[in-house]
Amino acid sequence: MLKAKAEIQFTLENRNFNRHYFRPIFNFGNGLLFTGFLKSDNDKYLYNQKYTVDIDFFTIEDEAYSAVKPLLKDGMDMAIQEGASKIVGIAKAWDFAYEK
Repeated sequence: MLKAKAEIQFTLENRNFNRHYFRPIFNFGNGLLFTGFLKSDNDKYLYNQKYTVDIDFFTIEDEAYSAVKPLLKDGMDMAIQEGASKIVGIAKAWDFAYEK
């Protein structure tokens, strides 16, 4: 599993997200999209506010990690998506760690 820290901000106007019901998709680039589980003290993420969170990418293991690893850079920007194409926010990620 890949883990990261990130500063996130939801940019979809007049829309708030509850971390218990929302599993955002993060766009790593090169057509690679992965669901992430947000971990923080916040239960809700409000529109246009910045939050520092931990993200667990449970589906990034073995072969997926090999594809993602060259793209990982501290401070990298990723689109936060709902579904395959609806961008709802942005993330700036750092402190990546891979755990088997």
